[in-house]
Amino acid sequence: MQRLLERLRSHPNEPESLTSLVQVFRYRGMLQHSIEAHKRAVELDPAANSSIAHTLFLAGEYAAAIESYGGRAAYYLDAAAWAALGEEKRAIALLRERLNMSPLSRVMTALMASLLALLEGKPREAARFMEEADVTNEPEILVYFARHYSRMSQANAAAEALKQAADAGFSCAPETMKTDPWLNALRKLPEFAALLRSSEIRVEEAQKDFGAHAASSKL
Repeated sequence: MQRLLERLRSHPNEPESLTSLVQVFRYRGMLQHSIEAHKRAVELDPAANSSIAHTLFLAGEYAAAIESYGGRAAYYLDAAAWAALGEEKRAIALLRERLNMSPLSRVMTALMASLLALLEGKPREAARFMEEADVTNEPEILVYFARHYSRMSQANAAAEALKQAADAGFSCAPETMKTDPWLNALRKLPEFAALLRSSEIRVEEAQKDFGAHAASSKL
């Protein structure tokens, strides 16, 4: 992270560093900063490619996430966005097709198969896929798992997944926690207020860390 900031100070108009910052900001729960970093990268290089689709998804901009996700190897995200938009049959069809077609990593298989099982009304199967997944190096996937658990009314498991994600370096943005309809069950937990406040504190700390650079680079 420090190297990236140093690189950006020296080369503030380098699209590659800005596209890297899209992910860094998302990991720190700063979704709007992530979106602005992508916009600046595209202004400098219209062909710039970043992980903006994941940021837009967490911001609840599902249609935009689908549009941004197009034109590349598609796996989970657009199917999850279609499901969030209420197009569950479309999401199921995409997931079935991709799980049957492509050789996938174990963690990607678990992510996609758990969503498919959830949408097909098989919560135990969905939970098993998530419980058996090794997400040691994939904290962002834990946020998607949290959405799955909450959608299945397993709010405690959802809360635990978000805590694990935060401990591993991915802070779920407060706006995601407050507005994502798939996290409705999570918001009913007595501990939700404390969980949300922890996220807000982490974002406040991140904003302080990035404040000087954000001001100088207009992010």
